[in-house]
Amino acid sequence: MSNVRVRFAPSPTGFLHIGSARTALFNWLFARHEEGKFFLRIEDTDKERSKDEFLEEILSSLKWLGLDWDGELIRQSRRTDFYRKKAEELLSKSLAYYEEKAIRFRVPKTGKIVVEDMLRGNIEFDTAIFEDLVIFKSDGSPTYNFAVVCDDADMGITHVIRGDDHISNTPKQLPLYEALGLKPPVFCHIPLILGEDRSRLSKRHGATSIREYREAGFLPEAVVNYLALLGWSPGNNQELIERNELIQKFDLKRVLRTGAVFGKDKLEWMNGQYVRKCGVPELTDKLIPYLEARGYGVPAHACLPAGRDRAWLERLVALFHERIFTLAQFPELAQFFFEDKIEYNEEAAKEFSKDPRLKNAFLSYAKVLESLPNFDTPAVEEKSRAHMKELGMSGKEFIHPCRVAVTGRAISPPFFDTVSLLGKQKAVDRLKQAAQLV
Repeated sequence: MSNVRVRFAPSPTGFLHIGSARTALFNWLFARHEEGKFFLRIEDTDKERSKDEFLEEILSSLKWLGLDWDGELIRQSRRTDFYRKKAEELLSKSLAYYEEKAIRFRVPKTGKIVVEDMLRGNIEFDTAIFEDLVIFKSDGSPTYNFAVVCDDADMGITHVIRGDDHISNTPKQLPLYEALGLKPPVFCHIPLILGEDRSRLSKRHGATSIREYREAGFLPEAVVNYLALLGWSPGNNQELIERNELIQKFDLKRVLRTGAVFGKDKLEWMNGQYVRKCGVPELTDKLIPYLEARGYGVPAHACLPAGRDRAWLERLVALFHERIFTLAQFPELAQFFFEDKIEYNEEAAKEFSKDPRLKNAFLSYAKVLESLPNFDTPAVEEKSRAHMKELGMSGKEFIHPCRVAVTGRAISPPFFDTVSLLGKQKAVDRLKQAAQLV
């Protein structure tokens, strides 16, 4: 068993951001690769901004991503007495002093502070630029830099893997380790994630929290795979990497020194690959909540329209298996299967005015479908093609307008499957409705 011990330490002042999730993932992968420990510490000393709802969301998002932690959850807000004792150590050695009700640490004013970073090598800071550091605020709470040092040492953290926006905090923390007689961890500051315009990722680049991607129907396996490749690579241009393989191949030294660009289109493509990997029954289970949220049926009936069963729903899911990239796309794309009334896409409906034969084609086709005793796909296709031949219409002349008639759209899954899954009544009613518009 390795002695590697790392931590992820979010503040519950907002939802779990994509960048923070990537930091958590790199810590988790490093710990699991080294057979070490991954701890979760909640930095909630900011009493005004820390909220339980944010903590719950952070924990929920980490669990959804499969980033399990070792040991108990640690909360800084419950460790004030511990920090106070550490501050008193410094006071007793005259390394800290009171200033009004706050406590300040005496920062050395000569020499240089050298931060040894795994990715960047040595980074030097002149101590003369730093003022004495407040370690306890006048409200009786510890400051970030002090609490972090006390906690990391107390938890035996061996490696601190965090965003490079923390580089400026490290020279403030190193003198505290020395003053308290503590061994500092190995530091590894990873570059921040950038938007496609190469500025720091923010809300203006679209969804930024894990919760938003979860609600949009992204799969945790895909998000983990994508985040792992933001600033790290196994070195062989491999893009689809399962979790166990990520653990096996993850090497902190292969993390890039430049900011990785987050592309939602690439994440959506990757999610689509993981959707394809799902079996139809499994994918159906994942899609049902999205149908329920859209109001298609009730949970007790698995969201199915009247008279439909699980087998019907799985046939429908199979029809869209290769077409959806996120789970939330399914209810929108399959809308015309669930709703009684459809609205015709304006561009698609222009098809009706192009051929004067369509009114008769729609009405006669409705009669053909109405007479079918068996409404499975082969039976629908056989009778439909025979009817096209009788009408003297090509597949393009007949199928495309009929597709619009029964779905309201110019694009749908294969036509005969679509008609069969719609069912006789819906298909017939919509053909008659379309005939009135010709």
